[in-house]
Amino acid sequence: MRKAALYAFMLLLLVIFIGPILWFVLLAIRPADTFFAMPPVLAFTPSWDSINYTFGDPGNNLPQLFNSLVVAAGAVLLNLPFSLPAAYALSRFRVKGRKHLMMWYLGLLMAPPVAFLIPYSILASAAGLKGSYFSMILILQTLTIPFSIWLLRSFIDEVPVEIEEAARVDGASTATILWRIVLPLILPGLIVTSMFAFVFSWNNAAFPLVLSNRATATLPVGTLRYFGTAGVTWGFIAAAAVAAMIPPMLIFLALDRYVVRGLTFGSVKG
Repeated sequence: MRKAALYAFMLLLLVIFIGPILWFVLLAIRPADTFFAMPPVLAFTPSWDSINYTFGDPGNNLPQLFNSLVVAAGAVLLNLPFSLPAAYALSRFRVKGRKHLMMWYLGLLMAPPVAFLIPYSILASAAGLKGSYFSMILILQTLTIPFSIWLLRSFIDEVPVEIEEAARVDGASTATILWRIVLPLILPGLIVTSMFAFVFSWNNAAFPLVLSNRATATLPVGTLRYFGTAGVTWGFIAAAAVAAMIPPMLIFLALDRYVVRGLTFGSVKG
């Protein structure tokens, strides 16, 4: 009886978490006249009109999907060279005001993105970068670097200091210790951090909304045009949303073993 109740509870959780995603997938392929049918129509002939319109025409969301990949991947590549040394310094050295600095990073993560939009838009325009990939990649560091420092520092804290002390006795420099010793040991954590930074950048719509132009708009920005004064085209929104889910899902499926190792890093100590 207890096992049956446990299975029922797990099934309920599965429906709660997977149900909305499955419903959006069905919404992307169902005929338009069944969108709001009551009771819901579960048996229907799939219609590919929404997907064909959203991604079949090169002028629609397909370039924006590519733009999202460029911006998210660029944000991760720019993020790691800054966040990793900073996380190591905050973990290993007695930095004055370290606690206040970490709280400042946390405050940046908690602040609403709209608070940064006007200053960043003015700066990007003054620097002649507005509408470029680089402006979005650079501004996204406001979120990715603080998050990555917080996460990477926790992984570095789990690396025994004795290993680094032994390397220093042998004459290794701080840079050598970081790149040759610490980095290989926290590789699962580094991959997990990169994955979450990618998802943060991929899903962000606020910064590209004011910093991109027609040619560099990302997929979240392009989806907003389906909310029009004449109504909301739910089929197109669902098709774009399903496409936006696929790259992060593929990344997590391909690197799932690193996710498990990264999330459990340091949980068992010898």
